[in-house]
Amino acid sequence: MKNKLKRIDLNYTVYLASLHLCDFARKIFITPSRKESKFFSFLKIHLLIIGIFIFHNSITFANVHLGSDQQYKNIEAAWSAGAILPGDTVFLHKGSFAGYQGISKLKGEASNWIVITRFQNDSIDISGCWQFTSCEYIKLQKLNFKANKTFPGRLINVDNGGNCETQAKYITFDNCYFSDVTDVNAICAFKFGGVDNFEVTNCVFKDISGCGAMDYNVCHNGLIKGNRLENCLTGGHIKGGASNITMEANLFINASQASWVAFELGGDTGAQFYCPGDNFEVKNLKFYSNIIVGGYRGLALSSAVDCKVVNNTFYNCGQATLRFLTTSSLYPKLSDNIVKNNIFSFGQSAYINGSAQDSAAATLSNNIYHGIITKDFTGPYWDTPELNSIKEKEMKIFGSSTLMYVDAAKNDFHLNGKSPAIGSGVATDEPIYDFYSNKFASERSIGAIQYIDSTTGVTDVQIDEITLFPNPCRNELNILLPYAKALATLYIYNSLGQQVYSDFITNNIEQINITDFSDGVYYLVLKYGDGTGYTRSFSIIK
Repeated sequence: MKNKLKRIDLNYTVYLASLHLCDFARKIFITPSRKESKFFSFLKIHLLIIGIFIFHNSITFANVHLGSDQQYKNIEAAWSAGAILPGDTVFLHKGSFAGYQGISKLKGEASNWIVITRFQNDSIDISGCWQFTSCEYIKLQKLNFKANKTFPGRLINVDNGGNCETQAKYITFDNCYFSDVTDVNAICAFKFGGVDNFEVTNCVFKDISGCGAMDYNVCHNGLIKGNRLENCLTGGHIKGGASNITMEANLFINASQASWVAFELGGDTGAQFYCPGDNFEVKNLKFYSNIIVGGYRGLALSSAVDCKVVNNTFYNCGQATLRFLTTSSLYPKLSDNIVKNNIFSFGQSAYINGSAQDSAAATLSNNIYHGIITKDFTGPYWDTPELNSIKEKEMKIFGSSTLMYVDAAKNDFHLNGKSPAIGSGVATDEPIYDFYSNKFASERSIGAIQYIDSTTGVTDVQIDEITLFPNPCRNELNILLPYAKALATLYIYNSLGQQVYSDFITNNIEQINITDFSDGVYYLVLKYGDGTGYTRSFSIIK
C-alpha cells in the first residue's frame, strides 16, 4: 500500500505541475479584457483526462528491476517492500540469483497479471527454491532455473500454505528451463501443491537425476503442454485429489530410471492434504498427443478415475510400458478410464503390468502393439490373472518388419507412408491437435502425430511451421519440423546478418550444439529444395 501511495503522490505532483503551467500560460497570453480562449479550456479538459489515465497506470503498470546493481537485489526484497503491484513487470537483470526466496499472497488481477521475466536477453541463473504461497495471476516466463552444488535441491514451489481456502490461482510458467537437480530429498524440482487454473507450457526439464521433474498435488483445472522432459529420475506425477488437468504434446526422453515411470496419473496422498469434495485420488485427467521415448517405464494409472489416455506414442521403454495400479490408501479403486488410439512400440521388454483390476478399471481399444525387434511379434505380456479383465480383446499387433515411423532411431515419429496407423484411429472429440499442433484429420491416425501426405498435398490439417526450444537457449537448440519433406539446408545468422552456421538436415527433430555461440539474438533460416522455407529468431543466454 505504501508503494501504491508513493506512485499516486508522484504522479499527482506531475499532474498539478501541468495544471499550474497551464494557468501560467493563460496569464501571460490572456489580458483581463479578454476571455479565456477555447484552446485553454480544451487544454484543461485534456489535462484532466491525462491525469486520470496517469493515476490508473501508476497504480497498475510499472517495471520493477532486480539484480546486484538494481534497486532490489532479488524478488523477495521487492515483494517485502511492496514494490510489486498488479500489472507490473518484474525484470531480472544479468547475473545469478541464489538462495531461497519466499513470496506470499502476491496477487495480480484478471486484467492486470504480474509478469516475472528476464530483462531483454540478459543471462540469468536462478538456484535455491522460489516459493509462491497463495499467489494469484502470476506469469513467469523465459527464466533459467539451474541447481548447483550449493543449492542442489528444489527450484520452484507454488502452494496454498496448507489451506484449501487459500489455493494459489492463475499461475503460468512459459518457456522456462529447469535443470541439474541432484538432491534426493528435494522430492521434485518443480512442485505445485494446491494450485487452481494454471498452465505450464513450453518448458524444459533436463538432467534432473536426484528426484522427479514436476509434481502436481491438490491441483485443479490446468494445462501442461509442449514441455520437454529429458534425463530425469521420473517425469513426476499428478495426485492428491487433483482433477481436470490436461497433459498434451509433451516429449519425454529417457524420463524415468528404475523403478520409476515417465509419468504417473495418480498415486497416494495423506488424508490431511485433500480438499473438501475431492473424494478421489485423481479424476478427469487427459493425457493427449504425448511422446514417451526410452526410460525405464512409461505411464502409470494409479487409482485414477475417468482419465483418458488417447493418441500417444510410446517407444522402447525399458520395462513396463503401461501400468494399472491401486496405490491410494483412501481411494484405491481404478474406474472408468479410457486408453485408445495409442501406439505402444516395444523393444527388449514387451510388458504391461499392474495389480488386480476388475473390468470397470479401464477400457482399452484400437491401440497398436508394435514389436521393434521381433519380426513375428505376438504382443506384449500382460500380468495374469491381475489384468485379464481389462486386457484388450482385439489387439492390433505388428512386428519389426512393419514400417511404422519415418526414423524412430533419430526420434522422428512421423508415420511412414505405409504405416498401419494411418487413418486407423477411431473417431473421438479429443484431442483436436497432434504433437506438432496439426489438427487431427477426419480419418484420424493412431499415435501422437497425424499423418500428412506431403506428396499429394492432401492436408485437411493445419500445419504449424517450425518449433525451436528451448528459447532462449544455452548449449543446445532443438528444432522440430511438422512433417517430413525433402533434404533441407539450415542457416543461422547473428544480429549483424553474418552467417555463423550451416548444415544439411534430413530429420524432423534436429539438435544443434551452440556452446561456442555468444549471447544475443540469432535468426534461423530453413530452406527446402522446392523453394519453400521458414525463418525464426532465437536467443542465447549463458
